[in-house]
Amino acid sequence: MEELIDDIWHVYSDGTRADIPFNTVEDKVFGWNSMAICAEIAGVRVWVVTVNDTHFHTLAKGTAPRAERYRCLLQQRLQRHFPNETIHVACKPVVLREKVLSRFMYAYRNCMDFYRKLPGEYPWGCGHLYFSEHRHFYKGRKVCNMSGREQYRLFRTKHPIPQDWQINENGRILPECFVDYEAVERFFRSPRAFIAFLYVRKEDETAAKQEIYSDYLESRTLQELRKTANRYSINYCGKTLGKAPFEVRLKVAGRLIREGLCGKNASLAKATFLQLDDLRLLI
Repeated sequence: MEELIDDIWHVYSDGTRADIPFNTVEDKVFGWNSMAICAEIAGVRVWVVTVNDTHFHTLAKGTAPRAERYRCLLQQRLQRHFPNETIHVACKPVVLREKVLSRFMYAYRNCMDFYRKLPGEYPWGCGHLYFSEHRHFYKGRKVCNMSGREQYRLFRTKHPIPQDWQINENGRILPECFVDYEAVERFFRSPRAFIAFLYVRKEDETAAKQEIYSDYLESRTLQELRKTANRYSINYCGKTLGKAPFEVRLKVAGRLIREGLCGKNASLAKATFLQLDDLRLLI
């Protein structure tokens, strides 16, 4: 019987778009630091993170509301910074132990699609942390030694940054400050298991890419559907869908069906905060 895991989320953006939001070192620093800062605000623990020119991947642990807040904060922050790009952040639960292990390794190995060195050497990942005797390759500058104005200029948030965090010469928050590598080591249980998952078969990696992209498209569809549903809900009762009474949510679902925007299916139920069985009340 497969082992079920609670509260693990794959948070990522689409890597197939032509947009290159993280094209410069400065933009990569902003994207990287945003993941650390938003995780701190939302109360999730990051297990792995990697940023490349076109997209990013993280695996995080936290409750569903916290994971959704992490996704929303991250998307809002990135969209403000890249106003000419279309930023969409997906957040998908990973519930089977084998899936968590493979999703982790997918994010960990993601740099190998374009970077011809091991993940531990990739500067925009955290591959050097796991099962390592020397986690700190170098000491950075501590946040507590920076003025409030300098912190705001670098991190661009009014939320208090942990004063024991450290940054490198580019201003990037060191991964050991916010990545929960010890939880990852406990989850893999041994270096041997970690190495075994590191060498995934090519066909398994291709299947994972296809599944992730399919999940991304579904997530994007749900988000766009929910935007429309929220607009209808505000027109009906002056409240967004999540705060609207059941009758309004059901009314919105019926309108979406009538207008041909969605079928009577699980996607519609998710988008309107309903149970699938609730949709049977619609004629």
